[in-house]
Amino acid sequence: MERRKILVIGMLDSIHLARWLEQFSDQKIDFYMFPSKKFKYLNSDLLRLLKSSGVANYRLARPYIAFKYIGFLNEIARIVFNKFDQDIQLTLLNRVLLNNKFMYVHAIEIQGAGYLYGSLPRSILDQNKLIITNYGSDILYFRNFPEHASKIRSILEIAKYYSGECQRDYELAITNNFTGTFLPCIPNAGGFNSEIFTMNVTPSKYRNLIIAKCYGGMFGLGGLIIDALNTFLKTRPSVQVLLYSVTDDLISQVEMLKFNFSNQITYYRVRDKVERKVFLEYFSRARLYIGASRSDGISTSFLESLCLGAYAIQTNTSCGNEWLDRGFIATLVQPRLSSLIMELDRYDDTRMLEKARVMNLLLSQKFLNDKVIKDEALKFYRLDKQL
Repeated sequence: MERRKILVIGMLDSIHLARWLEQFSDQKIDFYMFPSKKFKYLNSDLLRLLKSSGVANYRLARPYIAFKYIGFLNEIARIVFNKFDQDIQLTLLNRVLLNNKFMYVHAIEIQGAGYLYGSLPRSILDQNKLIITNYGSDILYFRNFPEHASKIRSILEIAKYYSGECQRDYELAITNNFTGTFLPCIPNAGGFNSEIFTMNVTPSKYRNLIIAKCYGGMFGLGGLIIDALNTFLKTRPSVQVLLYSVTDDLISQVEMLKFNFSNQITYYRVRDKVERKVFLEYFSRARLYIGASRSDGISTSFLESLCLGAYAIQTNTSCGNEWLDRGFIATLVQPRLSSLIMELDRYDDTRMLEKARVMNLLLSQKFLNDKVIKDEALKFYRLDKQL
C-alpha cells in the first residue's frame, strides 16, 4: 500500500490522542498534527511518537514554537490588528492546507477541532475529505445550546465520515445533518494490551481502595463523590481512597475530606503530571471505581475499571449501558447523592464484586483487546479501498 498523508487536528496534550495514533505505528502513514486548542505541554506519549522512527511518521504540521505560543500570538494580534479580528491559529491551519495535499483531514473532537476546521474558507473545506470524531458529550450536551447547535450541524454537514464510541451518538449525528459514511464504533483512545489484563490478578476481597475521577467544571460531578465519601468513610476506617483529576474548583472540598479522614485520602490534581501506568496500577488494586458527570461518552476510566477489576459505579449520564448490554457487570446510577451513597455499600459484597471482576476480565479480553480494536481502527484511513 502506498504511503498515506493524514492531517490530524486534536488536543496535543491528550493521552487519548496519543493512544489513538499509536495504533498506526506499523502502517505506511505520514501523520501531520495540528492543535485544536491551546496546550501547556505535549503529551509525553505523543512526544515519544514524534521522536520515534518506525514505519509510520509522526510530525507536527508546523514548528513547535508556532503551536506553543498560539494563545499568546492571538492576544498580540487582537491588540495590534483588532479591527481585522486576526486568528493566528486559523491562519496557520489555512496555510497548512494550502501548502499540502492530504488524503484525509481527521478532526478529533467537535468543539475544538471541528469548530476550528469549520471556520476555514469554503474553498478549503471543499478540497478535503473530512473525518469527524465525536468525543464524550460533543453532540449530546452541546446540542442544547443554540450557538453550539448550529456549529455542530454545520460541521456534520461537510464531514464525509463520522466516528464515535457510543451508538447513541451515531443516532444523534443523523438528527444533526450528517449524511456521510459511518466508521466503526470503537473507544476513541484505542484498546488495551495483554499486559494490562495480566495486572488484574488481585481478588476483590484483598483490595481496600476506592478510586474516583473527581473533576468539576462544566461536566464533572466530583462534588457529589466527595459528599458521598464523607458519609461512607465514617464507618470504614480501613478503606483507602484515591481521587484523581481533581479540578481547582474542588480542591477545598477535597482538602476538607482529607482533613476529616487524614490517613485515608490521597489525591492528584488535574494539572499534576502523572504517568498513565501509575493510575493503571491503582485501578488494579481498587475494589470500587466511581465516576460521576453531567454528560459523558463511554468514559475511558470506566473501561479501565472493567479491565483491571475495580467494580464501576458510573452515573447513567454516560453510555456505559451499551457495555452492560454486552454482558459487563457494573452499576449505572442517577447523578444523585443518595444513589451514590447507596451504591457505595457494594464495597462489602466481595462475593458479587469478585464475580464481576472475573466476568469483566473475560469480556474485556474479548471486546477491548487492542488487537481487536486496532483491526477496526485501521479502516479509518483506508476508506478509498473500501468504498
